[in-house]
Amino acid sequence: MSQDQSSVDTLPLLLRIILSREDGDDNDNGDTNTTNSANLRHLSLTRAVQSLSTHELLHQLDLLDSFRRNCDNLYQRVRALFFLYAVHRFHLPERRRRAVLEKKRCVGTGVSSLERVQEEGIINGNCGGLSDVDSIKTVFCPKGYAALLDRRFDEAIDFFLTSVGSSDSSSSTAVSVSSEEDCNNEDDDDAKATRFYPVPKRTSLVSNLSYDPTHSAATTTTSNSSFSSQQYQYSISSYATTTANTTPRSYSNMSSLSMSSNLDGENLLRSCSSSSTSSNNANSKEYLLPSDSTSSALAKAYRSLAFQTLADQVKSSVRSHPGNEWMFQLEDVGDQPLRWSKDMVDGFLMGGDVGSIGKGPILLERTPVRMDISHSCWSDIFFLGMDFPEGARVINCSIDLAVRKEGEDDDVNPIPPIETRLRLTTENPGTIRLTSVDLNASVVLTHVSQVFNYAADYLGLLKAGLVASGIVPLGLEKMCESEDMPIKDLLAIMFPGSSDGNECKYGLELTTYVQNIPKGSRLAVSTNLLGSIIAVGMRATQQTASLTGTLLESERRLVAARAILGEWLGGSGGGWQDSGGVWPGLKLIHGVKPQPEDPEYGISRGRLLPNHVILGEDDAPQSLLKALEESLVLVHGGMAQNVGPVLEMVSEKYLLREEEEWNARHRAMEILDEILISLKQSDVKRIAELVTENFFGPIRTVIPSATNSYTESVIEKVQARFGSSFWGFWMLGGMSGGGMGFIFDPSAKAEALVAMNEILLETKREMETALPFAMDPCVFEYKVNTNGTVAELCSGNEDTALPAVESKTKSPTQSLDDLLAEQGFDTTLQEQIRSDLQSGKIGLANNRLGSESELTDVSAKHVVLANDTSISKDVYSRGLEALEKGTVGVVTLSAGVGSRWTQGAGVVKAIHPFCCIGGNHRTFVDVHLAKNQKISEDVGMPIPHVFTTSWMTHNQIHAEIRNKHSAHDSPIYVSKGSSIGLRMVPMVRDLKFLWQEQSHQKLDVQAQKVQDHLQHALMNWAESSGEGSDYRDNIPKQCLCPIGHWYEVPNLLLNGTLAKMLKERPQLKTLMVHNIDTIGADVDAGILAYEVVPRCIEDMGGGLFYVNGTPRLVEGLALPTEEDELKSSYYNSLTTWVDIDSLLSKFGLNRSDILEQSEKIPAAVHQFSRRLPTYVTIKDVKKRWGNGQEDVHPVAQFEKLWGDMSTLDDINCSYFVVSRQRGQQLKCPSQLDEWSRDGSAEYLDSLCSWNNG
Repeated sequence: MSQDQSSVDTLPLLLRIILSREDGDDNDNGDTNTTNSANLRHLSLTRAVQSLSTHELLHQLDLLDSFRRNCDNLYQRVRALFFLYAVHRFHLPERRRRAVLEKKRCVGTGVSSLERVQEEGIINGNCGGLSDVDSIKTVFCPKGYAALLDRRFDEAIDFFLTSVGSSDSSSSTAVSVSSEEDCNNEDDDDAKATRFYPVPKRTSLVSNLSYDPTHSAATTTTSNSSFSSQQYQYSISSYATTTANTTPRSYSNMSSLSMSSNLDGENLLRSCSSSSTSSNNANSKEYLLPSDSTSSALAKAYRSLAFQTLADQVKSSVRSHPGNEWMFQLEDVGDQPLRWSKDMVDGFLMGGDVGSIGKGPILLERTPVRMDISHSCWSDIFFLGMDFPEGARVINCSIDLAVRKEGEDDDVNPIPPIETRLRLTTENPGTIRLTSVDLNASVVLTHVSQVFNYAADYLGLLKAGLVASGIVPLGLEKMCESEDMPIKDLLAIMFPGSSDGNECKYGLELTTYVQNIPKGSRLAVSTNLLGSIIAVGMRATQQTASLTGTLLESERRLVAARAILGEWLGGSGGGWQDSGGVWPGLKLIHGVKPQPEDPEYGISRGRLLPNHVILGEDDAPQSLLKALEESLVLVHGGMAQNVGPVLEMVSEKYLLREEEEWNARHRAMEILDEILISLKQSDVKRIAELVTENFFGPIRTVIPSATNSYTESVIEKVQARFGSSFWGFWMLGGMSGGGMGFIFDPSAKAEALVAMNEILLETKREMETALPFAMDPCVFEYKVNTNGTVAELCSGNEDTALPAVESKTKSPTQSLDDLLAEQGFDTTLQEQIRSDLQSGKIGLANNRLGSESELTDVSAKHVVLANDTSISKDVYSRGLEALEKGTVGVVTLSAGVGSRWTQGAGVVKAIHPFCCIGGNHRTFVDVHLAKNQKISEDVGMPIPHVFTTSWMTHNQIHAEIRNKHSAHDSPIYVSKGSSIGLRMVPMVRDLKFLWQEQSHQKLDVQAQKVQDHLQHALMNWAESSGEGSDYRDNIPKQCLCPIGHWYEVPNLLLNGTLAKMLKERPQLKTLMVHNIDTIGADVDAGILAYEVVPRCIEDMGGGLFYVNGTPRLVEGLALPTEEDELKSSYYNSLTTWVDIDSLLSKFGLNRSDILEQSEKIPAAVHQFSRRLPTYVTIKDVKKRWGNGQEDVHPVAQFEKLWGDMSTLDDINCSYFVVSRQRGQQLKCPSQLDEWSRDGSAEYLDSLCSWNNG
């Protein structure tokens, strides 16, 4: 055994996992521990944590934090950060909950009410709010939170760790070895040695749908995986450790020690080993469990630091790539080394006399896009390739493309879909004109700083291409910080033979045209367009061996490296396979280990950039290419989704090595090998089987959100129609719903080309109000491109004219006025609001409570903890009796259009199929009715359920319930909203307040710069559109808005829904009102109050406060200062238990008024509404245009919110603290992955009865 490995073997388990070697062949020959070392490296974090006591786990977290501070190895540092994140996010909350339950079991139940509340603070992550002595100031460390927002993640971690031992952020119960063993109740020493500790229950979010080409229809199975779950598993028995011998640093209430700094290699291992054996009395130390709040803050900081570390390394590698360094170093236009090609200049000089309008020849670059056959579960993401190069492999193909139009014949001729034109001209001398034909956008740049303003217009990608090609070197951006320079000075230098002081007598034109490829095609259009711009710029400035023709391999690699740079400049980025269109034909792209000349050497196991192996006749014969073209139907399903969160999840799951995902990744690697064999054999049917297995097995297992109900519905319909002639499904790129492939028997392809468009369009029509579609689906014709990117020099007189493209059409507004009149829109109120908004009487700053308001956290006497021990049997019995007698109903607030869920796409959130649970895709309505079904069955009484709606959601929700839930046992009501608002163009002062005066999470430096430019452009848009004017430049449903969820409950009175419920069930007394996305809330016999949840770091937006002597809910909009947010221990879940008669009395009404639909009702509601504050809010709204393009505009709207009922003196309110699983709201799809891993999804599933499968 090597010296290093023997040192590793003495370390605590989590460090041993990180430090174990992957490369067995680097060890001494005959080392029997080589395999064990590799296996230990791939042990999942969950299995490792399961073997550690809480005392050991906290001890090892200290070690990991010290280790990551001193480690120079990229992989080890990042994996340590992800371990720290995952333990804090998933495992410590579970340990905390179990610790309290275990303590109660050992001590018994003889504790006082206050003691019980204080103990429960451990579960709820709140000790600060549970003392009658007002000594607690904040739930989160303010300095840590400020550092977190400012991307000073190391500082944030230090602040949060320091706060662990303080009373405001930790449980008051210490954890020691003896305290855990005292309650173990296991006398058998062997049993104790093999004990496994609790871990959160994970829930698969994958549907049961599978595909079998021998059947005439897609089928469902009980297994979600098409590969063996026993493969690639690693044993924990020989690695589990039960010792914790190092002095704790951050979680201990003893004196702290840290590892010495600047350790590397063997010294680092020796130091860790020495540390692990030097403190034999460490087992006697006590550790403090961080609160849920602090753990959530640490989790976010560790995760953010991990991704920032990865991003910094990618930037460093791109910057250090040969051929790129000079662009970063150049900081003066006079140092620009590039000169225009002689052929470009000669042609320009011949094109016109100096002083006259002359245009030189056009350098025309034609570039295909790339189609990936397999990316081995996103193995081309940068970090995976840099750490696991042997697993980073992609097969992709460069293709030409054409869109089939309805009624078109079969003679559609696919061509390279990307064209880039560059020329010199005397028109507009001293400037650069950028034009995108497909976006119908053009701009003339006069100063260098304008090139670096990527978000000012639609041409940011063209600007990034100018920079990445070296025409406007990146180093000049620093010069612009002190002094902007005219572009004419840069262009003058680049003309051959020029010198300083020469007048610039020419300009540059760069024009791009992407031919009919909609956004979201998953064909890496933007990356290959960037590559095309970079290639033409490099050719024109003599950075390539030839001005025309194909590129050399070294030149292609440089283009790919600079395309990564260009994507980073634009604040985006994908994987290294995306620039595959620069290369010709079919190719295997694979990760490689770095060599001494590579910038990654000594830093990571793999290189940033891969190798490209073009598959020749032996590996991909012409018969294969022809067979593919005869069978594959490429489509765009119409969805254009952000794939960024998927790539982050892939990195996280790779590092945590959870068994299902790790098994899936290995199966994906095997599938790629089998595809290579099938390519060689020209066996398209076998390829179809493999890519289908890849989708239904590994891809969905690693990232369940890669699929959706739309994609799977289409697959089912295609299978039903074509039976055995449908060979398989092919997912393109990062996720399905956009670009996709369907493989057919060649004899069925002609029919399939027509049928696919019909099936896609039909399915889209069925789901377009529930899912965010960017456009109607389309079908492509394609052929393999065997050249890659190619350039030719065209005379300015040649016919290279670009086609005219329709300009952006403004959305019709004629129907909007009719719609407003139909809905009874109050124009007088709108004008009053407009006047107040424009005069400054209302606005974002005016939402806040006065500065004289005193806000503190609530104390123990203000809340009730809702669990089995805090709710008396008598209270529970009375609640159960109420359910059994039918006195309780449910109201689900569902008038909203999911602005945050779809970034303003305007779908009906209630019917959005947000996840798979119980084997099928489920909407929010499905989930709430399944909970209703379960509790109704349990109590033997159907519980009436109301879904409140607005104009935007009523018809769709009504149809959903009629079509899917008509057989539901409980009565279901749809309450139509009668309140509607018309959005407005926001005031610039409100946008400045939102973006510049309020704190926000900063982005990576370059992404933040792009966002700042975008916000400046949007403020210009608001000013030019007319601040405070009606927002009408969109389709009607995007111009209208609900006016706050407060109105949804009074609407029950106004529209007769409550009257109908009382007539059908006179005994009805109580309503549980909750938001559509509070999916864990169900009818609980022990709760009758407002429900709040323990606050975690992501729960920003108000909460429960003690305001001027009264406990009440405060909206985030109304907080006097942002620091006040950090004081509240509890977040508002919006779930409220309402006594019907009491509420009616506050409106001055009674049951008779409701049953008779008294004329008093409208006036009573209007009068009551005036007692509540009206907020101005800013929402994002998408405007679709062109070919799947979209703008996102901020719009102003006004709202009244239900939580403000707690501010009224005559409303009697109490507050129950419920579990996070019950009270958490799902506001963004990115929450779903963690939600499925922390036990919340499993908890929801246990509440539901899935009668529909």
